[in-house]
Amino acid sequence: MVDNVTRNPGTYIRNIEDIFGDMSSLSLIRSYPKVTCYHIFIEELISSVVWESANSRYENEVLGKGLWIDHLLKENRKFLPQADLREAANFNGSVFEYLEFLSESGLTDKLCEVVAEQVFYVLFSNRFTLRSFGLMVAGYVLNSAPGFDESAFNSKGKLRRAHIPQWARDAVFHRDKGRCVQCKADLTRIFSKTNKVNFDHIVPLALGGMNCVTNLQLFCEACNSEKGAKHANTSYEYEPWY
Repeated sequence: MVDNVTRNPGTYIRNIEDIFGDMSSLSLIRSYPKVTCYHIFIEELISSVVWESANSRYENEVLGKGLWIDHLLKENRKFLPQADLREAANFNGSVFEYLEFLSESGLTDKLCEVVAEQVFYVLFSNRFTLRSFGLMVAGYVLNSAPGFDESAFNSKGKLRRAHIPQWARDAVFHRDKGRCVQCKADLTRIFSKTNKVNFDHIVPLALGGMNCVTNLQLFCEACNSEKGAKHANTSYEYEPWY
């Protein structure tokens, strides 16, 4: 669901505006946060589905038949506080009151955070999805954020390049298996010393790209030079596990 919305955000445009519009766009220009803006996006989508799936059955739903959130709570019970973990079947109230109870106790937020980590783990491997997300929020980076933090941008109105921390380099190098994602050149330097590692922005900063681990990929020097800052390209080829 998250992957589909990322690639085809049409029906969720208003939700996206709520998440990243105006001052919220500042979350997009932080330099290499470990809880990325894509984490935030995933959490918001999961939360919206929790409420929408329940509200669509609000009138006739009998508590106890099992809401989507109950399945999530059951599957992720070991990651959540044990206090007040009550399923709908044991709750004396309506669907809405039950969701309000979960929300007020902090369980909904914690659950969305836990599931978002799992979803992020899967989707971080898909550079095409990450590219789609980067392009989707690029307008907020270039148009909304400068009004709230001019210092993060250069004289041309583009986000300043930030130092890539070692943890982000390690994550991208491991995900891309030490190979240029474009030409598959070996960048591990185990067998050849000639190829130099380049950490390329999938969506260039000049096009509204972010200083974020979700916007990085491994390129060799030649492919990085060829791509430049005018194109938001990545490879749809993936190194097989076996």
